[in-house]
Amino acid sequence: MPRAVFTPAELGNLRTRAGRAAFQPALDRLRQEAKEFHEMRLVVPELPGGYYHDYICPEHGVELRFDPHCPTEHRCPVDAARFVGEKFDAAWRWFANHRLAESALRLGALWQAENNAAHREAVRRILLGYAARYDFYRTCAHNVNNPGVATYTTLDESVWSISLAWAYSLIAETLSEAESHEIVSRLLLPTAEHLMRHRYGAIHNFTCWHNAAIATIGRVAGRDDLIQFALEGDVGQRRQLRGGLRADGLWFEGSMSYHFYSVWALLMSALAFRHDERTEITSDAALPKSLLAPIACAYPDGTLPATNDCWYSTGILGACCHGVPPAPDFYEIAFAIYGERAFAATLQRAYRTAPRDSVFALLFGVGSLPDEPMPSRGSVNLPESGLAFLRSGENLDLMLKYGPHGGHHGHPDKLSLTGWAHGWRFSPDLGTPGYGVASLETWYRQTLSHNTVLIDGESQPWAEGKLEYFNPNSAAVGVDWEGVKLRRIVHLKPEYFIDVFEVKCAAPRSIDWVYHNAGALTSESPARPTEAIPGGIAYQHLSAVGEHSAPGPKQFQWSEAPHGMRLWVPESAGERIFTGTSPANPPATRYGFVLRRRNEIRTMFVSVFHPFHGTPLVRDVEFHRDGAVSIHLSMRTDAWHGTELRGDI
Repeated sequence: MPRAVFTPAELGNLRTRAGRAAFQPALDRLRQEAKEFHEMRLVVPELPGGYYHDYICPEHGVELRFDPHCPTEHRCPVDAARFVGEKFDAAWRWFANHRLAESALRLGALWQAENNAAHREAVRRILLGYAARYDFYRTCAHNVNNPGVATYTTLDESVWSISLAWAYSLIAETLSEAESHEIVSRLLLPTAEHLMRHRYGAIHNFTCWHNAAIATIGRVAGRDDLIQFALEGDVGQRRQLRGGLRADGLWFEGSMSYHFYSVWALLMSALAFRHDERTEITSDAALPKSLLAPIACAYPDGTLPATNDCWYSTGILGACCHGVPPAPDFYEIAFAIYGERAFAATLQRAYRTAPRDSVFALLFGVGSLPDEPMPSRGSVNLPESGLAFLRSGENLDLMLKYGPHGGHHGHPDKLSLTGWAHGWRFSPDLGTPGYGVASLETWYRQTLSHNTVLIDGESQPWAEGKLEYFNPNSAAVGVDWEGVKLRRIVHLKPEYFIDVFEVKCAAPRSIDWVYHNAGALTSESPARPTEAIPGGIAYQHLSAVGEHSAPGPKQFQWSEAPHGMRLWVPESAGERIFTGTSPANPPATRYGFVLRRRNEIRTMFVSVFHPFHGTPLVRDVEFHRDGAVSIHLSMRTDAWHGTELRGDI
């Protein structure tokens, strides 16, 4: 017997919320979205959707502008360049499918709130339109692993079908028996069966979404066998919770956006399972921990480091990942379930600069959010994920990345260093600009695009590092692979930080220490232009390259008003120093880089960094022959002994 995602009591609560002032922004937004959707006149596509990542401008690395009225002509938002052809048309249909499914869910919620028959009718047309075309979609070629039917892959199919199943649940009581049978038997159940046949048999974000879609369809179709398959199967959601989420709360792929992507699927499953104590999973401690972990990792402005294949814009106060709602929607559902104070505080902070206007606030949100302070921010280490965050109040954050590779979505950047200061992501992890960007494999997934060390100009092998020690003001991390040992220690002060990077090899090797920073790079020493720096495939992306030949310690400065970064490095016999620009994210943005090259068996790179806002506070740095360093600030001098800097390495 069919069952709804929402109980009659929950739908009654939705209508009650619709009459409260706190939820008027959500209703206003739904009304506006409904108006825009009706004006689009978007219909179910005749052909299946294509690959989202093909809808990226190859030059600027940005998503093309989706125009619902132009299925065969596509424009770059940067320079209005025109793109045509089936690849782009198919990707356009990805957007059409996504918009239709999401609109169906929102129109169904608005119909429940206001009883406007036009909204219900639009949902009915969408569902019956897909039911009528689904069999034909099966006959179309899908030349991809894990193929979808209406969509490009089974992952897309899962995301798309959950919204449609929710939409069906919201209007099911108004459908005729024949219409309901048509939607369930020709659309929803065939989708679930396709996902079961093409199950991704591993701990993976794909599998989380497969399970979520199968469970949701099982819920609305009254199929306990589907629910049990999605929950208790050999790669069901119980296995995903145990094996996919690490003990520190982060998803194993090591990407903040894939973390949210996977957790949304787990939340959707929890909602489908929640009406039966035999299948309920909200009591699993891994779920609330998965939403506390990003809060612990966030910079003071709410943004998150774009580790591995991560969208650069990911944060806890707004957008967090392509294909899922903004992060506050996660916390609306989570706070309603758990009542965790940190979730309420995150929502309160998000709504200081944005309205509380999402459909998920209307569907699940509490009537009044308590006024909670954000959790205190201090240095924190996430040992299973291998992320160490050093923090000095609200002014300076550093992250050292040392943990597991992260599988297919991992980047070879062990011991990489990233930072945020005074509201400025001065040297961020670049993440990914999209899988359709030509330089994805040759730059973003290469070691050279990160702040770490390369051996012989090649990217690091897949490896897992370790934490040697950690305290609120310093951390030491290391990684070994065949014939190579890397160790990095970072010491943090409120005004500056010191970086000590030791490299040991079994034989003389070419060793490159590289650092990228936002802004225009200048130096006190002149640079001789050079055509290129010899190295692997990633070095082709370095531009405006110059080599510094003047002897003695060197100082570099990046400026991006009102922010700046100063870097001091000591004199080192035989060291070659190169500067230039490198791609940021998007690729058309350029950062300034410093690359220090040595040919050694064993060496140590010492660097002093001073990020500042307005006027610099560090005036000068002295490097002494015995390894000591003196930092001269406006009001004091800090003396560091060599043994103190090197720590235990």
